[in-house]
Amino acid sequence: MVLGATGSRRDERALIQALKRGDEKAFRGLVADQHKSMLAFARTFLRDPAAAEEAVQDTWLALISGLAKFEERSSIKSWTFAVLANIARTKAKRNGRSVSFTDMGYNDPAVDPDRFLGDGSWLSPPGRWSEINPERIVGGRQLLAHAMSVLETLPPNQRAVVTLRDIEGLSPEEVCTILQVSEANHRILLHRGRSRIRATLEDLMGKA
Repeated sequence: MVLGATGSRRDERALIQALKRGDEKAFRGLVADQHKSMLAFARTFLRDPAAAEEAVQDTWLALISGLAKFEERSSIKSWTFAVLANIARTKAKRNGRSVSFTDMGYNDPAVDPDRFLGDGSWLSPPGRWSEINPERIVGGRQLLAHAMSVLETLPPNQRAVVTLRDIEGLSPEEVCTILQVSEANHRILLHRGRSRIRATLEDLMGKA
């Protein structure tokens, strides 16, 4: 269940009410759904795995203590990631390793934007993907795994934006609020992160 991307508003409200009632099963389900992605997000701020895990644990504690005051003006996923970002950012500053989300990394090579449509898809998709068959399904899984590995190599600011938009399904407005960046910076970081991932996938498919 990815509430920010696929869950209905009704489902989310039911979950929030269950959490506010202290429903342990609901809380365990939420942790199972989000803990792994939260940990990956925390590591965009904190390189030390132990520090990232601590930030996530602190976020769960903050969620439990703050649920009564949660006014549902945002999705619970957006709220949780915002709390995590604040906690991780504070820990990073304390350790002297804060990440600058205003650094656009203009020296980082990107793919020509004219090669993609407005929605970010390929202008000319590779021909070998024109038919659905078992080989394509297996290849798709391999490409997804490769894309995830490339995501880990992106600069922290790009990785955070791509993670929240393309994996967690949050809106541009939610991402800007969580990361405290402008809409313009968000667009640049998202484009550059997506471009690097697409470039490596295109290269991989071209060699197949």
